[in-house]
Amino acid sequence: MSSDFPYAIEPLEEKENDAIRKDFTGYLSGAVRVQPQGYFFQGIYRQYAHRYYNLSLRPTDVFVASYPKSGTTWTQELVWLLIHNLDYEGAKVPLDDRFPFVEADHVLDALVFQRPELKAKMKSTPEPGERLAQVTKLEDPRCIKTHMPFSLLPPKILDTCKVIYVARDPRDVVVSYYHHHRMWITHGFQGDFRAFFDYFLKDQVMWSPFWDHLREAWERRSHPNLLILTYDQLKEDLPAVIRKVAGFLGKEVSQEEIENLTKHLHFDSMKSNPAVNAVAEASTGLLDLKEGGFVRKGKSGGWKDYFEEDMKERFHAWMAEKGGSLPKEFKWMK
Repeated sequence: MSSDFPYAIEPLEEKENDAIRKDFTGYLSGAVRVQPQGYFFQGIYRQYAHRYYNLSLRPTDVFVASYPKSGTTWTQELVWLLIHNLDYEGAKVPLDDRFPFVEADHVLDALVFQRPELKAKMKSTPEPGERLAQVTKLEDPRCIKTHMPFSLLPPKILDTCKVIYVARDPRDVVVSYYHHHRMWITHGFQGDFRAFFDYFLKDQVMWSPFWDHLREAWERRSHPNLLILTYDQLKEDLPAVIRKVAGFLGKEVSQEEIENLTKHLHFDSMKSNPAVNAVAEASTGLLDLKEGGFVRKGKSGGWKDYFEEDMKERFHAWMAEKGGSLPKEFKWMK
């Protein structure tokens, strides 16, 4: 703990860390927890925590925040196009360049700079702190992606700029996150779904605990600079979400513009759009597309194809214990 970062960052016990390194081959620096909630990160996070927490903000910034695999990419594309007056030509630039992931460095650095044999195979490699530097150099209005919970972001973020937080049924999250961990060599998960399911329930995957992450956003829901969306809303009535987000951002859109944007944001369009589906990352060797691609299936309720009966019971008990105090605002809580 220091004056520029107020929370204690504690390493896992040696036995626990050894198991993590074995099953997550990308976690070369082991893992740590940030107290008091116990947020779980790769050990290299210690080098970046204060930089994320003290990120210089601008009044024109717009953040899209979420626990991973909650509809972040979908929302990013929607927000960027509204902010940039439906510039579809500009949207051909890779989303990571238009809408950078502010904490990508502490995920990439751990692998790329500690595994020279992997670095040698890559067509291009990032420099340390490259993504964070990119964020600071972006021209206004900046669009920034984060998976950080609010407590680990700059304390004045909601008083300074707008944040759109996206939430998703954790049963679908765990399925999508499993494939994500199998796909990205920066995670390098070696086990099957049941093994990952256990890690998820034990809050031993990055940016967990899920419920604390969600709760931190929900507790701030009355702030005028925060808009909370759900994946189900995006799936069920995308035009309505477009209108809501446009209103939140102070943008006017015609019915024709909404229809065109809805077509652009349709899952099939997103799946085939090289600017949003991480094709560039696949070409570097960081991403293995055999797990279905970065934009994978885009469905709600897909967890039913993965959960066995005992897993359903365990997950339901976990939801009731950890998420029971949240209001029934979220469809999966009803």
